[in-house]
Amino acid sequence: MRIGTWSGSLGAGSANAAALDAARDALVDRGVDVVAIDGLADIPPFRADLVDDAPSAVAAFRAAVESVDGLLVAAPEYAGGVAGVVKNALDWLVGSGSLYHRVVGVLSAGTTGGTFAIEQLVRTISWQGGLVVATLPVASPRTKQDDAGAFTDAGTLRAIAAWAGAVADAVDESASERLARVAPILTPLGIDVARFGDVG
Repeated sequence: MRIGTWSGSLGAGSANAAALDAARDALVDRGVDVVAIDGLADIPPFRADLVDDAPSAVAAFRAAVESVDGLLVAAPEYAGGVAGVVKNALDWLVGSGSLYHRVVGVLSAGTTGGTFAIEQLVRTISWQGGLVVATLPVASPRTKQDDAGAFTDAGTLRAIAAWAGAVADAVDESASERLARVAPILTPLGIDVARFGDVG
């Protein structure tokens, strides 16, 4: 099994990147192969006319996403929504179908827990056919990290491990089991899981 981690933050000392570090450690302890998906800063503004002839940074991003069985996404919330650089990168995946029926976990670490960022990520990923099987808001992350930025709060570490573990578990589950994870996340947003069709 191969799980990818993708941080939607370009800032140094990112709490979202730190959350993915904790997720990686939890999955490695389970024997999961975890790879970081990088290159966010190199992805240019989305252009629909270049979807079929994507710039090299976009092609590399698509290939990285397509190379994993599951994806852990952690992205910050800015101005009441997901950071623009993250939405831009995801827009480049629409034409390639890179997220189609891929198992995804969404997390946002920030002052209030990034609930708006999570909702927008769930909508965007689901629209592309990605199966969001787990979400996790992490509020007030700085109070849960040490001076070096690593998460040390026991409850937060357990929550991150469970979030990452749900994605790893879903990779090996049946279609009905995956959709059972997806439904309670999408239904409150008015998204019908029937849109995914046969996910087997």
